[in-house]
Amino acid sequence: MFVSTKGRRTTLDGASRRRIYLFRHGAVDYFGADGNIVDDTDGVALNDTGRAQAAAMRELFADAHVDKAICSGLLRTRQTGELVLGSRGIPLEIDAGYVEIQQLRGAAPEPYDVIADVAFSHFRADDVEARFLGGERYSDFYLRIQKAIEGTLADDSWHDLAVFAHGATNAAVLGWVTGIGCSAFGLLDQATCCLNVIDFDIDTQGQLRRKVVRAMNVTADDPAKRNRHTGDMETLAHRILKQSGGTRLG
Repeated sequence: MFVSTKGRRTTLDGASRRRIYLFRHGAVDYFGADGNIVDDTDGVALNDTGRAQAAAMRELFADAHVDKAICSGLLRTRQTGELVLGSRGIPLEIDAGYVEIQQLRGAAPEPYDVIADVAFSHFRADDVEARFLGGERYSDFYLRIQKAIEGTLADDSWHDLAVFAHGATNAAVLGWVTGIGCSAFGLLDQATCCLNVIDFDIDTQGQLRRKVVRAMNVTADDPAKRNRHTGDMETLAHRILKQSGGTRLG
């Protein structure tokens, strides 16, 4: 690898090696004090754990160069971005294309199985008709995120970009980068406040030549994942079952 006089990475064949630091937001509480899921999951803020995770990530990320930063616009990504970036003085722009996969709003039209439709929902994502909690199709969401990342790469105003997004959003990006598609939703875990490092080689004609994952699911607070034994949806299913006392809701 060569480094240009401007400090930007270039490859042996002369392509520009641009980097995205892809973060997931820190921990939040999707359940209220009454034990029920909050009405507006899009509006939840970081909890104490999430703020501590972001502060730890700020220290881990302190020496990494960033010349632009974006978030999905949801509160939890804005808060994470602000805490991780700290005093860098980089404005945190909003790109709503990276907003998390959307669940069905309001009452479910029919009962659903907490085990199949919540705990392990992501493992059905390669079925073109599979939906996330009765809402957005995984296949539609994947295409939405693919459009967002392609738009981001078409923007030549950055060389090192920080993106603060969501678990399923990150899985979709990684699915596109690695070529495994919607299977990534179940296969590639994304812990809260994790970091992924992805390089993109862009040639002199602006064409994408190569995509490489340099690091994935890096966390500052629990790097060995000693305390992470289930994915988020399985954890959510445990909470739902505890509250409902059954396996079906609707």
